[in-house]
Amino acid sequence: MSELCALGASIGADVPFALMGGTCRVQGLGDVLKPLPPLPECWFTVVMPDYGVSTPEAFAAYDRVGSSILDGVCAAAGNALEECSGAKDNEAIKNALRENGAVAALMTGSGAAVFGVFRTEGEALAAAAALRPRWPEVYTAQPVRGGAEVQPVRRR
Repeated sequence: MSELCALGASIGADVPFALMGGTCRVQGLGDVLKPLPPLPECWFTVVMPDYGVSTPEAFAAYDRVGSSILDGVCAAAGNALEECSGAKDNEAIKNALRENGAVAALMTGSGAAVFGVFRTEGEALAAAAALRPRWPEVYTAQPVRGGAEVQPVRRR
């Protein structure tokens, strides 16, 4: 697995995590992974605004300004890039996810997508339906326990 992850890192920073799967703390350029205990049973709703965020620009901004949440990243869920990524809908999407039952809401990677964590599939699907009129690209998913899986897109 370590050789496969090293090869994957040369393809893209997210590849080693996709290969490893499960719950991990990811550091460095996506190449330092520490397995964590699996998540309890839950569902996610992911909202993608109609724009992307440049990963190199987000990391360059982070290198310039740092992050006020860096000390708390290890103690609680957080994304150190969120403050400087340039994703302009983060707070609105996170608030909308929380208002629709998300236990937590965070930006993914360097953005611009935001995800909410829900206790049940029904809650995740209801939130997706509520957010879709404003942000049409909304998906629900359940975490997998052992590496990437390709499944058909389920939109409701």
